[in-house]
Amino acid sequence: MKSYFLEGLLDEEEARSALLEVLPGQTYPWLLTSDTGDPIAYFNIDKNEDGVICVQADISGRHFSEGDRVLNVLHTLQRRLGGTVLDDS
Repeated sequence: MKSYFLEGLLDEEEARSALLEVLPGQTYPWLLTSDTGDPIAYFNIDKNEDGVICVQADISGRHFSEGDRVLNVLHTLQRRLGGTVLDDS
């Protein structure tokens, strides 16, 4: 599984609202789906050990090559929320 993160967010409620707007219809986790409805990635709000809020996106193994679509969602969220987009390496 591959993961991407939008880190350094300040407001969990604002992150939740942005996810609801960008990925409507699903929550906990929010889903990015393919044209056939198959989940490409699962998005969750998390906090690290320092209490810093992030959005974590875990790409489904079946859609490992679709990281660009996941990054597009994270960059859309970043424009609204700020923060830094990182991968799991």
